[in-house]
Amino acid sequence: MPNCQKCGRRWSWSQTLKVNFKFDGMECPNCGKKQYVAAKSKKSLKWISYLPVILILLLLFDFTLQITIGLIIVASILMIGLYPFLIKLTSEDEGVY
Repeated sequence: MPNCQKCGRRWSWSQTLKVNFKFDGMECPNCGKKQYVAAKSKKSLKWISYLPVILILLLLFDFTLQITIGLIIVASILMIGLYPFLIKLTSEDEGVY
């Protein structure tokens, strides 16, 4: 889990997941300083968002629909579950990657 760059407080899983959906940053629940997802984190983790799309492409092969749907569900759960552990925060808005 990431830490606030101002006060060093470790963010919870849900707080970290929320900051990803707020384009204008999110205030630290402890010190109130606005935090943003670091551009380096955005670059290195963008592959995660492609995972469900890649799995949908498995339908082009000879996988059954049930196997493909199962893989999509597992990949989505892993994506949502692991993403907050891989994010780094910054106090500066580094813009779009």
